[in-house]
Amino acid sequence: MITIAKPVRKRSAKTGKLVGVRLQSEQIKAIDAWAAMQVPPVTRPEAIRGMIDAMLHIPAKDPGEKPAKKARTR
Repeated sequence: MITIAKPVRKRSAKTGKLVGVRLQSEQIKAIDAWAAMQVPPVTRPEAIRGMIDAMLHIPAKDPGEKPAKKARTR
């Protein structure tokens, strides 16, 4: 018999604020598919947090919107 160990989920040191969001079934399916492709696979909440973090770090693409300036080093 082959046993596959489940990954250990680490909790954050801080408790965050709960934000309830209603998603459509297509969105949930897409999130779950993306989460399953991660190595190791992540839970739905971890996937959503990861996607939010990634989107917040992408520079602004709208020419009218300017990304935050980086600090100058001398």
